[in-house]
Amino acid sequence: MNDFPANLRVKKAVILAGGQKTKLSPLDKYRPTWMLPVINRPLIEFTIDSLRNNGIEEVMIATSKNNEIPDKLKGYNSPDIKIHFHIEDEPRGTAGAIKDLEGFIGGETFVVINDSTFIEDINLSKAVEFHHKMRSAVTVGIYKDTISNKTLEHVEVAPDSKIRSFHIIHSSMDTKLPWTWRSSGMYIFDPVVLRFINKNGYMDIKEQLIPALQKESLNVSAFEIEGIYQCINSANDYIRVQRAVLTENGNHTFYPENMEEVAERVWAGKNVTISPKAYVLGPVVIGDGCTIKDWAQIIGPAVIGNGCQISQGVLIRESILWDGISLSGGTKIEHSIIGEGSTIPNNSYIKNMIVLNGLSVGDANLIPSDYSIKGTIDLSDAISATRQKTYKIVKRMMDIALSTIGTVLLSPLFLIIAAAIKIDSPGPACFKQKRCGKNGRLFKMIKFRTMVANAEVLHKELISLNEIDGPMFKITNDPRVTRLGRILRKTSFDELPQLLNVLKGEMSLVGPRPLIMDEMQFSPSWRDTRLKVLPGITGLWQIQGRSDASFHDWIRYDVFYVKNQSLWLDIKILFNTIKIVLKKVGAY
Repeated sequence: MNDFPANLRVKKAVILAGGQKTKLSPLDKYRPTWMLPVINRPLIEFTIDSLRNNGIEEVMIATSKNNEIPDKLKGYNSPDIKIHFHIEDEPRGTAGAIKDLEGFIGGETFVVINDSTFIEDINLSKAVEFHHKMRSAVTVGIYKDTISNKTLEHVEVAPDSKIRSFHIIHSSMDTKLPWTWRSSGMYIFDPVVLRFINKNGYMDIKEQLIPALQKESLNVSAFEIEGIYQCINSANDYIRVQRAVLTENGNHTFYPENMEEVAERVWAGKNVTISPKAYVLGPVVIGDGCTIKDWAQIIGPAVIGNGCQISQGVLIRESILWDGISLSGGTKIEHSIIGEGSTIPNNSYIKNMIVLNGLSVGDANLIPSDYSIKGTIDLSDAISATRQKTYKIVKRMMDIALSTIGTVLLSPLFLIIAAAIKIDSPGPACFKQKRCGKNGRLFKMIKFRTMVANAEVLHKELISLNEIDGPMFKITNDPRVTRLGRILRKTSFDELPQLLNVLKGEMSLVGPRPLIMDEMQFSPSWRDTRLKVLPGITGLWQIQGRSDASFHDWIRYDVFYVKNQSLWLDIKILFNTIKIVLKKVGAY
């Protein structure tokens, strides 16, 4: 099984650009991650150029069907490299996406790169040589974390360069692990790994595929990639990449193509007009067709997109402006990202913010509070901050009102069900289990008991009979479920005590279902997204078939809900839940 061919030149690469990602929200609201501008060039162009320089001849970009492929890349072929596209119909996970490309990969060693990894100048040849020397099924590119000891990801590497494990924790979890090595988002795979990836369902590389390979005693190695690269997992990382490219990075200094250095470390594109009375302190890149008027100040590192209009007296300090932005007189922009086509009102002061058009409540909720970017500004709605607060207040009022009414009206039913459970089987009437709430805070979720008292012990004996993919365990005729429990599950009456969790503020009527942390290990991005909001008694996944829905659908619905929160969506989910419960769809 470990008999891998040696001395193969790697000719093919896969860029994983699909999935339900939210770490860069809302920057990727109007364009996919791989098309975000870095120094006024799409991120993907840096990746393709670097792969070409490393001898890669063909690149497959695996992307989602909701990501529009730019015309520039559709016909992107040169004598040196060919670009192909694979459109995912549904999220399959990072490993699942690779399995779908088995025909493209063939029988050769291949490279995989996450779309959020910025690479400008890397040396793959040494990594490939190491990969074959170690006779590895997978070689994971790693780097030392020198920025912060608060990283939530750590790769544990043995002295012989074999990977022991990955630790991808949530910010709510307390850990004393020695955070040193992180995954660079680059992998070298031997095609033997394709045998271990399911043809259907969801599977991730780090969380599922690599443990499966290690279980079969296949080598999974780690190699410190040489060159310039950066994982862009937040708005903060996005800013950091621009700063790293613009400033000296080791022996590397940025020299943009097709631009003129009009002052020391100030590069300008075509048809740029800079007033002699303006003050520009590099490093600064100014795109084509920009106008910078009298007394404007631009202090680098800063990037000004194509077609930007900078009026008199404007101050821009260490910020990134996308294309077509107009800054009116007296405006001050500091440590911020200004989205494409934004027109900022006179005398605005924007600091540590993301400015875009058409943001939703969810867009603001998805920004981590511990980064330098502290919030969002929606130019299409001057009271977006008020709208967000109003939504939270009204949602909480609705939760309290409906759960109070429900608890009072249903209290006789509660007593009847509790008594019936005690008569039907030995054990308590209610079942309490610690679940993860908003921001990962633990709380005790309450349900009417539907299983025998030793159900958790029996779970290990039945795990092989699981009928659904993903982290949940469901079998149609679960022997642990009591006679009354089957009725309670069919009617969803077992969930009614969670009205008390809603009253306590631990849950909401609508939201992603509360899980334990171990049940969310398969997709850390999905986990981090769903923990941004209060868990709910019902949600989008429940009204789409509950137990009958697949794991990739579960991911899709949870992410959609968090991104698109609104009172109208909550009301629609509540009404549809009633219909689903009455029809007993997916309940067992």
